[in-house]
Amino acid sequence: MKISAAVLITAMICVPVTATVVGNDSYTLNVAGSTTVQPLMVQFQKEFERFANVEMNVTGGGSGVGISSTLNGVAHIGMLSRDLKESETGLGLEVHVIAKDAVVVIVNKEAGLPVDPLTGMPNLSLKDIADIYSGKITDWGEAGGNRGQSIAVNAREEGSGTRDCFEAAMVSVNPDFKMKERDVNSVNSTGAIIAAISTIPGAIGYINLNISVDAYPSIMKVTVNNIEAKAASIYRGAYALSRDLIVVTNGEPTGMVGFFIEWMLSKDGQDIVEDAGLIRVDGRVII
Repeated sequence: MKISAAVLITAMICVPVTATVVGNDSYTLNVAGSTTVQPLMVQFQKEFERFANVEMNVTGGGSGVGISSTLNGVAHIGMLSRDLKESETGLGLEVHVIAKDAVVVIVNKEAGLPVDPLTGMPNLSLKDIADIYSGKITDWGEAGGNRGQSIAVNAREEGSGTRDCFEAAMVSVNPDFKMKERDVNSVNSTGAIIAAISTIPGAIGYINLNISVDAYPSIMKVTVNNIEAKAASIYRGAYALSRDLIVVTNGEPTGMVGFFIEWMLSKDGQDIVEDAGLIRVDGRVII
C-alpha cells in the first residue's frame, strides 16, 4: 500500500529522523538551483532518503535555474539564495524559507585595516564597501587601511544569488549603486574568491557564512557597521548582508513535495541547517 503524504507527515512527528518510513511505491524528487543552497540540500537528501521511500536528484546551476526548472516542470523544487525578483512574482511560485544565511566580506591582510580587540576582526562600513565596489574608493587609505595599497575588487558572476544579495545591500545604502565596470575580477565560485583574496595584496571579496577561511592566514573576515555575522544578528536582521535561503514550488506543494518541505522545517531538518553552519528558522536561535 502506498503511504500518502498525510500519513507521512503524521509519521514524521512520531518517528525519529534515523528511522525509515517505508512504502511500496518509491518516489523521485527533483531539486535544482542555487549552488549556495545545494550543499545543504545534499545533506537533507542523505537523511530524507533514509527517512522516506524517495530518491532525490539534486543539481545546481544557480538561482535562475531554480526558477526556470520549477516553472517548466523539470524540477519539483527550486533552490534560491535570494528573494524573488519583481519579474518572477505573479508566476504562481510558492516561497518557503528553509534557512538564513549571510554574505561575509573578506579582505587580504595587506589592506592594513585596524583590528578591533574585542572581535579580532577589522571593520568596514556598508557605505565604504559600496564605495569600493562602485569605484569611488580605490586605495585602502581612504577606508582606514594602508595608504598607497590599491584595492583589488573581486565579485561573484552576474546571475549569482550571492552577488544579488550583496548588491541589494549596496543599494540599501546607496540607491544609485552600480558595480564598477572595470578592474573587477568576476568569478563563478567561492573557491575562486578565496584563492584571489589569499594571494592578491589588498584584495576584497565576499563569501557565504558557512565557508571557513581559517586555513588562509592572509585572509581576514570583516565586520560590517561594527556588527559580526553571527547567528543572533543574522536571525534578527541586524547584520546588513543577511539573506533568506529559500525553495520554491510551482503552486502549493502537495504529496511528497509538501512532506519534504515540512520535514526540512521540522526540528530534525533544522538541526541539519545548524550543523551546516547556517541559521535555523524554527525559532531555536539564542537572541
